[in-house]
Amino acid sequence: MRHVVDDFRLGERAMRYSLFAPRLYNYCLSLGFRRAHMMPSRAFCSDESQGYPVILLMQHFGTFPFDHGRVGGKVATNRHGPHAHHGEDLVIIQASHVGYDPASGRFGVYQRQRTADCGFGDNCGKLCAVLHWYQKEYDYACRNILCGAIENKSAVYVDNHLLTPDRPEGLFLRLDRLIAGDLDEPLKILSTSKAFSAAPDLVARLPTDVWKQGRTPIGARLAADMFFFRRTPIEGPEGHDLLEAALAPVMPALVTSPNPALDAARYHTQVEFDRTYRSIQSAPEYRGKNLLFLAGLNIDVSPPEGMPFPLTKFVPWAAYFQPRNGAATLLEQDALVDALMRQSTSNADQISFDAAIRVMAEAEGVTLPL
Repeated sequence: MRHVVDDFRLGERAMRYSLFAPRLYNYCLSLGFRRAHMMPSRAFCSDESQGYPVILLMQHFGTFPFDHGRVGGKVATNRHGPHAHHGEDLVIIQASHVGYDPASGRFGVYQRQRTADCGFGDNCGKLCAVLHWYQKEYDYACRNILCGAIENKSAVYVDNHLLTPDRPEGLFLRLDRLIAGDLDEPLKILSTSKAFSAAPDLVARLPTDVWKQGRTPIGARLAADMFFFRRTPIEGPEGHDLLEAALAPVMPALVTSPNPALDAARYHTQVEFDRTYRSIQSAPEYRGKNLLFLAGLNIDVSPPEGMPFPLTKFVPWAAYFQPRNGAATLLEQDALVDALMRQSTSNADQISFDAAIRVMAEAEGVTLPL
């Protein structure tokens, strides 16, 4: 994933949501936002693991956030107008999300405690579902491209399915990086595959023993620059799968990554920030109002036994501040993290849910007309 998500760093930039939410609120105050006029909006996935961040945003901003989110954490940019009509000092928080199991150190999984076996499932389920088809195609290629030798010369055995150029979809090899010579002149024809002289660069790239131990599957040595995907667009109840379309250009890098779900979520956050940033600039509804748009990654750490919510961490990526009057500002990751870390984690304005619910429960009832 080099040059794709490496600039979106995690590590010490991750912060607990219980610290991020008050820092974000105080940062908004530092920009001149007024509590009574603030209207936050979240663009999160519909997964229940995203509920805890929403609760904390509500606690610190004092109002339930507007909903800018579609499945997978995609931003519904056609909701800018309604959001703008609900406040004067506006905040949008976009976050793709990925699960994390600290016991195994795995990204992309989250314990579903309400299921019969309390087992671990995909998280983000939508991102992982999109990845599965591509991972299956990649796994097939890894098993069915073999390295070996014919008459002491390095050879590559390729399954006939992978040599069919007129397939409507699937994984397609960049054969010039795998084989030497003409595709029509194989060294050997077998029942379900063909053998070719190995490309010199491939021979140099792979360990020497790979070519001397009989036929060895290429496995994870099938690198991202050796293939590409072709996929028929999926149409669902909401039309074309926009999340899959966003990830498609980097699918070879994702399926060869040690952490596909994590890198898919990081990449999607980057894409969504850029896309939404441009939509905000052309949205007339936000003119004359304060607006802060911030994007990052929600990491859903499965809660230990006895805890009702995940230990979610937020990793900031970038922010865009468009003031009511004055020049707009774009903050890259380091500047955004620094700006948030300078803020207090105390918020005297945060609401008490118990007190608020008690007041509402004890308020005089309203009779509705028949």
